[in-house]
Amino acid sequence: MTSGPTVRRHLLELGFGVLALALVLPLARHELGPGGGASASAAEARDVLTPGMLAPASTANRCARGRVELTFDDGPDVYTPQILEVLRAHGVRAVFYVTGEKAAARPGMVRAIAAAGHRVENHSWDHPHLTDLTPAQVRRQLADTSAAVEDAGAPRPTLFRPPFGAGDAMVEAQARALGMRTVRWTIDTHDWRGRTPEEIAATVLTRAEPGAVVLMHDGVARSAATVRALPTVVRGLRARGFCTALPG
Repeated sequence: MTSGPTVRRHLLELGFGVLALALVLPLARHELGPGGGASASAAEARDVLTPGMLAPASTANRCARGRVELTFDDGPDVYTPQILEVLRAHGVRAVFYVTGEKAAARPGMVRAIAAAGHRVENHSWDHPHLTDLTPAQVRRQLADTSAAVEDAGAPRPTLFRPPFGAGDAMVEAQARALGMRTVRWTIDTHDWRGRTPEEIAATVLTRAEPGAVVLMHDGVARSAATVRALPTVVRGLRARGFCTALPG
């Protein structure tokens, strides 16, 4: 028979274990990386827009030094409307690589992205490591996502960005079979890691060059920092002679 002190000790140990899990699991979710389950909830999302963020110094989009493409992954999500508002205020067109499960859950947001003149492209159904899947599973991930985008009222995707940038000949073959070209990026802002808006903007502006493709996220828990960084990114690019334009 278990003694009273032993029972109390076991209960105390259990309590410490539960507390440790409560502290560790949120950190683990954030360390999963983009698409790893660290999406902000509607209750957590904050309106981070200010009048200054929506007052562009200039909406001129001259390409004296070439084009830089702004892209957003893992949405549509709770911060997507704020990103759309910043892009609208600054006269920017961007590319949104959406996941199928979020597109199916927020079809109105997919329509809003397309209606604003942005491209809605394919980022798989639920952000798996596609190289771990069978060809049939990869095809389903991509086909279902394209169908969700079309069902929401946007054009069928012609571009595919593999989650984590991880792909191989099999994955790219499945994308081609569905009429999509596989694309990645040249500037990774690592905005999902909890970087500050200043760090995000500096990453883009110090590495910008003609033809650069900038990876940001509208569908992770820390996308508020991306919203805050975006006006500085756009203004800085234009001050350096780069235009923000869609891919050809």
